[in-house]
Amino acid sequence: MQHPAATLTPGWSGLRVPKACIFGLGLIGGSWAGALHDLGWDVVAVDMVEASIEEAIRRGWIQEGWTEVPEFLEVDLVVLALPLKELVKGFSHLAVKIPKGAIVTDVGSIKSEICLKCQEELQGSEVYFIGGHPMAGSEQSGFEASNQNLFRGFPYVLTPSADCPEFVLEKFVQLVQGFGARVEFRDPSDHDREAAMVSHIPHILAVTLSLAAEDASFDGESLLSLAGRSFRDLTRVADSSPEMWKEIMVRNSETILEGLTLWEKRVREFREYLENGEGEKIAEVFRMAHNIRTAL
Repeated sequence: MQHPAATLTPGWSGLRVPKACIFGLGLIGGSWAGALHDLGWDVVAVDMVEASIEEAIRRGWIQEGWTEVPEFLEVDLVVLALPLKELVKGFSHLAVKIPKGAIVTDVGSIKSEICLKCQEELQGSEVYFIGGHPMAGSEQSGFEASNQNLFRGFPYVLTPSADCPEFVLEKFVQLVQGFGARVEFRDPSDHDREAAMVSHIPHILAVTLSLAAEDASFDGESLLSLAGRSFRDLTRVADSSPEMWKEIMVRNSETILEGLTLWEKRVREFREYLENGEGEKIAEVFRMAHNIRTAL
């Protein structure tokens, strides 16, 4: 009886050096390239910015790169590390450019829309799709900011479809764990709801706190000259890409608004404690938050 892993491309079975193609050499795509290289993979890439390709080759993370997709990619893995607006356009053309038995994954910050689109368009192609989102990043962007250890020690969410074969998922999980990441499984809609609270809303808070601090300045003097570590830490992610976050906010607005409702409720409670001078209740919420942070 033929082993089920034979339905994957040879690189997954150890019959040859595994090979991957990264679509998009930004922070996450570039970090994927570096992490794969460190694990002994051969890596190629497609990116519109030729300078990113040249720098990735210089680092030794990729062997070859193109600004347009080649006619065929003899690879075992495709990583779609493109902006959300590109991912949701779909990749129906991709299945005919890669071999049967290859795995395709994405790194998009929202999963429901992307997973539905990719699963629909790759259905029947004998190519496996596993949605993914590394919960690691930086306020910086572009290949220059990429780091082969970016995923180490952080959660990496996978949103496989119900019909994804177990042996395919196992191979991919082993790869991601090889980066030092902690794999978490979620349904795409659950991911979007949870990511709204732990990733998307923190960016809103950083942006609005930065604006409020500027609003509080007077006599033409910015109070930011007094900003210490707490303000800098809380607002760090406000430096993130406006274009990227515009797409995330608009496309995940429903679950973000649900999360904001919960946050606003907590702010109102805290405001009431301040207005009523309830010091012990203020201390209690600090203790509660400390316990939550300790668990984190």
